[in-house]
Amino acid sequence: MTQSLSIQEYYAPEFSHCWGCGQAHPSGLHLRSYMAPDGASATCITTPPDIYTGGVPSNLYGGFIAMLFDCHGTASAAGFYLAAHHIPLNHETLERFVTAHLEVDYLRPTPMNCALKVVARPLEVTDRKAVLEMELWAGEVKTATAKMVAVRFVKK
Repeated sequence: MTQSLSIQEYYAPEFSHCWGCGQAHPSGLHLRSYMAPDGASATCITTPPDIYTGGVPSNLYGGFIAMLFDCHGTASAAGFYLAAHHIPLNHETLERFVTAHLEVDYLRPTPMNCALKVVARPLEVTDRKAVLEMELWAGEVKTATAKMVAVRFVKK
């Protein structure tokens, strides 16, 4: 599965307004997640703005870290769903996933002013949900991990 656009850039307009990952949000972060060619992982790289420092000076606010896992995880879940079902990623096939459960473990402070890499891998993908494990890296240092259950959003 090779993609030129991020998963978030394939979201339908009505699902593109998230502050963290929505490409249509006027002042959002516009996070972008990319599937590995084999569909076994997805990666997001971002450098948070300085205003998101936490209680420890020069380190990232923990809530921002949770948001990174949330936004990257739901996009990754949508990509893993397509990969598991051998469906190509495009504007017509991408479905929206939402967070049902997110568990974050903070391993050490995450420094500011550096590129951060979030990597997601699927543990389980069914017709209804995706269970993921994720890692946050600052250079060569893993600073946080997460486990997420994301479910398919079904319009009523």
